[in-house]
This record gives sequence, structure tokens and C-alpha cells, in this order.
Amino acid sequence: MTDPFDDAARALETRDVLRGEFELNGESYPLETLEPTLGEIEELEAELGDDSDELEQIREFVDNYLEAPAVDPDDLGLSKLRALFEGMREAWNNMDRIEDAEEAMPVEKGNSPISRR
Repeated sequence: MTDPFDDAARALETRDVLRGEFELNGESYPLETLEPTLGEIEELEAELGDDSDELEQIREFVDNYLEAPAVDPDDLGLSKLRALFEGMREAWNNMDRIEDAEEAMPVEKGNSPISRR
């Protein structure tokens, strides 16, 4: 019999490519991104230092975690870079994906999944 905590650990440690979308001029476009871990965020912040500005941080996140479309953040206009990053953040925060993962995990008898909405 498998330990339900092993299943839970595997579910938490899995790094899937998340699908989302970003919007430009009223049009929606697809994107794929990896979700950063807290350790990666801390490492990125340490590399950039306190002197980095918001745009430099956004550029680094797009460069490190955007899977598709294949674009160079240094070649994007500011408004397009921000729109792309906002779409990535939305994909990272997608509650439907979290709830789908909770439903796929085994639940002990007598306990029920907790809705985050």
C-alpha cells in the first residue's frame, strides 16, 4: 500500500508547464510558463540585489520561466513585457489548477478537500 504522504509529496514537487494567456490590444494570446519555486525567487532576488528595478526583475522572470512563445525579453517593448509577465503571473495563480490537483490527490476517509474559493 502506498503512503498517501508520498503521493502528496510527488504532487507538490512536480513542475508542470502551466498554460495561460496574455492580452495585447484587446487580443488574447497563449503562453506556457514554469512556476518558480520560493527558493528560485530568493536566489533571483539575491542575484539582482536591492538596486534592481521592477523592469529588470520582470525581464529576468520572463527570461527564466517563459516556455512559449520563444521571445527575448530584451527585444520587447515595455507594455508588451508587462502584459506577458501579467499573463505568466495569472497562470501561476490559477486557482482552478490547484483545485484540480487537490481532487486528484487521495483523501483519507472522513476528510474532505478544502475549497480555496
